[in-house]
Amino acid sequence: MRDLQLKDKVCLIVGASGAIGGAIAKRFRAELARTVETYFSSSDPCQDLDEGSGEQCRLRMRLDVRQWLQVREAVQKVIEQFGRIDVLINCAGVLGPIGPTRDASIEDWLHAVQVNLVGAFYLTRAVLGFMEERGGGKIIHFSGGGAAYGRPFFTAYSASKAGLVRFVESLAEEVRGKNIQVNAIAPGPVNSRMWEQLRNAGELGGQAALREIKSMDETGGVSPDRAVSLALFLASDRSNGLTGRLISAVHDPWETLEQRIPSIMVTEAGTLRRVPVE
Repeated sequence: MRDLQLKDKVCLIVGASGAIGGAIAKRFRAELARTVETYFSSSDPCQDLDEGSGEQCRLRMRLDVRQWLQVREAVQKVIEQFGRIDVLINCAGVLGPIGPTRDASIEDWLHAVQVNLVGAFYLTRAVLGFMEERGGGKIIHFSGGGAAYGRPFFTAYSASKAGLVRFVESLAEEVRGKNIQVNAIAPGPVNSRMWEQLRNAGELGGQAALREIKSMDETGGVSPDRAVSLALFLASDRSNGLTGRLISAVHDPWETLEQRIPSIMVTEAGTLRRVPVE
């Protein structure tokens, strides 16, 4: 029988109705984790599961990560039922307005920041105290294209995701001595609701986005499997000591990270840093 990396761990998976969040939830259930799965869309990601198959999630709820009271109450509900939260996986995210910033809807721009950055803060803020009391935990946020490089016509998305990565880095140092690891994942161009929005935007996204859409249509995009496996690695004890990093599920050789964590942690690998002007 294979080793179960998350058996009996309480894992809060936010955004479980999305392509990546749903795939993570399914894999974590297969690892016999006690999953708590939240969704914002009208569809409950767990409603079609066979309750007798062992594939059921233990708790599910609708959650708007922009609402602090909802986030706090959701986390409290998990604590009341399970007594702890071992892993937080935050897959909630929106693309925001696409096009020239001068024409961007102020409401839509702020909405993207509220979901992608403020929501991540709310979730982290809500679980941190409980993780500290329990003596440790894993926090994993999903970043995306534009966090590590400029992305014109996607200023809300890129700014909020870059802010999220810096939040991850800063928090990781803050809680390093408390056995809490905080990391971010860049999943690559997975076929999801965001890609449909990108397709619908057409030329508003610029030439680079049009090339991405063409490549996506030709290849079908990146499978979420690599992001799922990376999330499993970061949620498990195998990643102990690795913290404050943005890891690409597609481009980084994360499969070999377990043996290299001490050497990586004395470098700036996987971090956002300024390139000096010479």
